[in-house]
Amino acid sequence: MEIEDKVAVKKMMNGNEAVARGAFEAGLKVASGFPGTPSTEVMEYTQQKYPEIYCEWSTNEKVGLEVAIGASFAGYRSMAIMKTVGLHVAADALGGAAGSQINGGLVLVVGDDVGRTAGDDYNDVRHYGNMFNIPVLEPSDSQDAKDLMVKAFEISEEYSTPVILKITSVICKTTSAVVVDESLTYKVQCREKYPVSFSKVIMTTMMMNAKGSEHPKLTKCFHDFPAHMKRLAVDSNNFDINRLELKGTKIGVITSGTPYYYVKEVLPEASVLKLGLIMPLPEMLIRELAVHVDQLYVIEDGHDIMEKNIKDLGVSVVGKELFPKFPEMMRFTPDIIEEKLVAGAQVRKEMSGIPFRLPVSCAGCSHLFISQILKKHKIKAAADVTCGLIGCFPHMESYQLQKCMGSSIALAHGYNVATDHKENFVAMIGDGGFWATGINGLMNLIFNDSQSTTIIVDNSCLAMTGGQHIASSDFGFNYKPENKLEIAKICEAVGVKDIVTVDAYEYEHLEKAILNAVQAPTNSVVIVQKPCVTKFKLPKGNVHFIDQDLCTQCRKCINIGCLAIESKKGADGKVKIVINEDLCVGCGLCTTTCKFNAIKS
Repeated sequence: MEIEDKVAVKKMMNGNEAVARGAFEAGLKVASGFPGTPSTEVMEYTQQKYPEIYCEWSTNEKVGLEVAIGASFAGYRSMAIMKTVGLHVAADALGGAAGSQINGGLVLVVGDDVGRTAGDDYNDVRHYGNMFNIPVLEPSDSQDAKDLMVKAFEISEEYSTPVILKITSVICKTTSAVVVDESLTYKVQCREKYPVSFSKVIMTTMMMNAKGSEHPKLTKCFHDFPAHMKRLAVDSNNFDINRLELKGTKIGVITSGTPYYYVKEVLPEASVLKLGLIMPLPEMLIRELAVHVDQLYVIEDGHDIMEKNIKDLGVSVVGKELFPKFPEMMRFTPDIIEEKLVAGAQVRKEMSGIPFRLPVSCAGCSHLFISQILKKHKIKAAADVTCGLIGCFPHMESYQLQKCMGSSIALAHGYNVATDHKENFVAMIGDGGFWATGINGLMNLIFNDSQSTTIIVDNSCLAMTGGQHIASSDFGFNYKPENKLEIAKICEAVGVKDIVTVDAYEYEHLEKAILNAVQAPTNSVVIVQKPCVTKFKLPKGNVHFIDQDLCTQCRKCINIGCLAIESKKGADGKVKIVINEDLCVGCGLCTTTCKFNAIKS
């Protein structure tokens, strides 16, 4: 970076925006990845605010990381953006990059929330730090997010390793002050150090002293990655991002992320080790704190990973036995720390009487039409991780099987071959899931001559994560009309025998198309088209209402799962089923479920 006269100003930024700013200040050249809450906006901010940086939403997380790896080998700093479950998809690529020669800095920005983010369940990205022996950094606020992003690139290049920056919903969505030098001008950073970069298979072979491994053609490829990590572990004791704050001798706390500020609020006299680099751990700082205090605690969101690593150093520390993990506790709050570590603290009780509500689809969503038809005809099906996932919940009960994104086609194929195709177990998949990994399941289905049916919901965007573009969208960062991919043509190209495209709102045609496909003696695909009602703001049709004189309160319409259909108490105190006219888009699906003609427009 070229800096003349610094013009330091404070700006309010959320964590996602701060990460993007840090990448800009670090001289990032390429940003790639796949949308996933809570880190999606890192890419959005990068693309909107820093047009000098090349940005792309890749077809899936593995491809996104591989794009970043390629840019890194070219010598340019690159980042890959995804959430933790996305890193599961990209783990193969990360395993290949870990332990290899790194030219331009390579940073993975991973949105991580144990038990909180939809679909994230009980994952913790820090496990990848242990598994692949690579560094993990975790910011505590927006300022940290910016600064650690710059540091991550420096670590990546100095120690020749990919680096993970772990961010959570609290960091991503919370706004705080960030010091920004407005005089700073963008300068691409380029470093070409290694002429080759291979996965660590070659290195591990040589480390085992395999016969012939001393050959010059091998040794020129050798990369002593364990030595780099050992050096990083020693050097981390002097990093300013790992800060030892010695105060009282009664209580010591090792912490990172947002819990740092909770600890400072609740335990102002405690001695604290704030970790910005959480893998590898700064052993000397930990031991210095341990001998300074009577009792040492570790307070970390997510799994007990730091706790285990600290105990592996032979340092006694109290963690999950005092602060149980998921599902007993999802994340830290100041109250939780206060109740356990402050004498006489008030014990908080959970609020009671909070109504529970299952997720519902947007009014007019094409997934609702498919769910109704499958349920009506008792067609068994596998769902994808798309907006259609809502059809799995008990109020709809449209699907019998659902796993990870892109999986439904292979799941249905497996079911059908196991049952000798006695019934056509159907796959439902969104267009985002289809392009991500579902297309591989379809090719496998064709290759293995499976007579299965796939329903592909084409809503022109990746709706579940906020409407980002995909390969078949008419918009996007790098969109050109001539490069748009068409689902039907791809299905035809890989060998699908029976392909039908139908409008979701043409209910009778859609119903017929699905039934014909299920009964077809060959493999088949039904492409259900309707732009996402939220992303594209479709024009309203005739708003519907329920004639209360005809309504029998059978609640069939409620089970559609439409956001516009509500159960409310009337002025007379009686519960009534009504349609919210502000939410209704006039799609008419509800009229197909009422046997009493009580729903009218």
